[in-house]
Amino acid sequence: MQDFEQVVYKVLEKMQLNQVSKDEKEFYTREETAKLLDVSLTTLFHWNNDGTLKNIKIGKRVYYSKNEVLARLNP
Repeated sequence: MQDFEQVVYKVLEKMQLNQVSKDEKEFYTREETAKLLDVSLTTLFHWNNDGTLKNIKIGKRVYYSKNEVLARLNP
């Protein structure tokens, strides 16, 4: 019975670690950023072009820094 409790405890620990890593996301996708800021994807495109909110490209994908997005939410 003690072995079972140890296994359950380890599984719960791993689940908590996974939840923390999901909550501590460093980048948002274009869609997530637009939804958080309540703007269109076109507005994000214009903000990137004029330097208001710079994006980060990783491969072909476009992301926005969590810190910059949060700063934009709380001016």
